[in-house]
Amino acid sequence: MPVSRGRRQKKNKKQAKAQKTSALEPADLPAWMPESIENVLDGATVLLKSESPRELDQATASLLGGELRRALRGENNGLDFDLFFEAVVLAVTNADPRQELWLLLQGMSAISPPGFESFVRAGVSRLRKALRSEILPGWPQLASKNKATGEVWEIQDVYGTRLGVLAAFDYPGGEAPTVYLFEIDTSWIPRLGGGGVYDSLDQAVEAWRQRFGEQATPVAVTDPRRLEGLVNRSLDILGDESRATLDNWYRAERRYLDLDTALKNRGLRLPPSSYYIDVDPAVMTGPFNAWHLETFGNEPDELVVEDLAAEWMEGIVPATWFAVSPDRLGHISALIGDWPDDTVRPAAQALLPKWVRWLGERAGLPSPLVEGMVAQATK
Repeated sequence: MPVSRGRRQKKNKKQAKAQKTSALEPADLPAWMPESIENVLDGATVLLKSESPRELDQATASLLGGELRRALRGENNGLDFDLFFEAVVLAVTNADPRQELWLLLQGMSAISPPGFESFVRAGVSRLRKALRSEILPGWPQLASKNKATGEVWEIQDVYGTRLGVLAAFDYPGGEAPTVYLFEIDTSWIPRLGGGGVYDSLDQAVEAWRQRFGEQATPVAVTDPRRLEGLVNRSLDILGDESRATLDNWYRAERRYLDLDTALKNRGLRLPPSSYYIDVDPAVMTGPFNAWHLETFGNEPDELVVEDLAAEWMEGIVPATWFAVSPDRLGHISALIGDWPDDTVRPAAQALLPKWVRWLGERAGLPSPLVEGMVAQATK
């Protein structure tokens, strides 16, 4: 059940991670982790099939993502995915040395979340020394050297609440460049919806279009403020994350930091991260009241419109305040339904279909989409 944004506890999304030097014991871990760690170590043999940094990157992300999914679908406590990442690295370094475990650490080095980079590299070095009698390929070491070029594009769905950020990445040594696609759902609190690595911009765009519509067209980003939805995405565990999201749980954060570094090197800065800002409902109430007067010949209840606008605006990316989609409408309907005031709540629910029509027409959405959302708001 969504929580009204005005009552939601604000969270610090950039908490510092402690230095990773502890020797974790199974007794220190949540009940689900030891089995998942064993599954990862046993499943690492699949990495032997990888023939390039990109394949290793993907196989490692999928291997870890599968266990995050298993943990999420079970009735488990202690869903600390950073702790899981740390525990896997420690388990690998304490296990009998095998080539597939060395590949696992190379892959984890490529997708390591903030604060873990040196910790994973130290594990790679220790395992490499333990395998000194084996001839290991050189290409896996390139996986962690994938760097953002600073070229970035954005793409949106027809509603304007799904954001795709496409960032170019290069490997050293002649390995083919790639494009990483961040899928961000800005319908409510911006969330990571998935991600993926593609051979080219065209291939990434095609993957986006297959999911969100053929009419989507990528636009080169020259102003980093356009990426506010990416900056503000949530990595809180809410419990309904898709497999695509969990496969990219670690990788997306790493790619985001690489992109941030590349933009800084170009003299560009991403906007500050913030879920909540002081909203001024007048930004939306004024235009809506004018539309209502022109369309229906009267003005709506000022206080009801103000409450509706404040609930609509708070907690979402400001650039999308005037966007409406079925998912966003579902969230706002649930929030309004939770309002305690028995007078304001039904008045806001009665006004919501008009609010949706106004936003849909304002955005130039096709009539069938607008009518579908109006019907949804009327239920």
